[in-house]
Amino acid sequence: MGEYPQLGQVDSDGGRLFSTIYSRVTPVYISVENQMTPLSSLFETVIFWVILLGVFVTDGIFVRRHEGFKEKGKRKKELFSPLVLLAWLAAAILIGYVGIGALPDWLFYPGEILFVVGYAFQIYSITLLGRYYSTLVEVQPNHKVIESGPYRFIRHPNYLGQMVGAVGLGMALQSWVSLLVLLVIGGGFFAYRIRNEEAFLVAEIGGYADYMKRTKRLVPFIF
Repeated sequence: MGEYPQLGQVDSDGGRLFSTIYSRVTPVYISVENQMTPLSSLFETVIFWVILLGVFVTDGIFVRRHEGFKEKGKRKKELFSPLVLLAWLAAAILIGYVGIGALPDWLFYPGEILFVVGYAFQIYSITLLGRYYSTLVEVQPNHKVIESGPYRFIRHPNYLGQMVGAVGLGMALQSWVSLLVLLVIGGGFFAYRIRNEEAFLVAEIGGYADYMKRTKRLVPFIF
């Protein structure tokens, strides 16, 4: 008959086996866990989501407020709905959480500041437009060209604010891939929207062509 190990030997061998497995599995678990968030601490994770939700809820309230107190105007059909921006943001956040293309941790706080400043500027731009603001390419009855505030220098401060906010979000996610997605897809969408919108406004609003000659699209005195 074969010999069986003593009880103490089983405990000893089992303990060594458990220690070996634990020492090999634990780093893998930690590595996977770290890859599922671009943020370095729970505190930063809470800050990220509080600011993200706070900004978008506030932005949504202002958009809804200005969309709800106006007549239905003349609209131009578009190939892409503004809802594509939600998918754009969700994809960038997912990429950041997977941990693709990591950037330095210190970019988190400057990114959050830039995100808030960008969307604050967008909200300010919406309030200046008042009842003429729309998420669609649309003109209201007796539509007038607004030239107060940043509209004195640029025609689309609303889009500029969103792009600045997108850069901040990519920095806060600490992922250059997320930042690239935000810039490429966002830049493409806004380039299409600006071209489509300006052609429509020139055709529908008297004086808009002259306004275009006095202003730049997004960057004062440059572009």
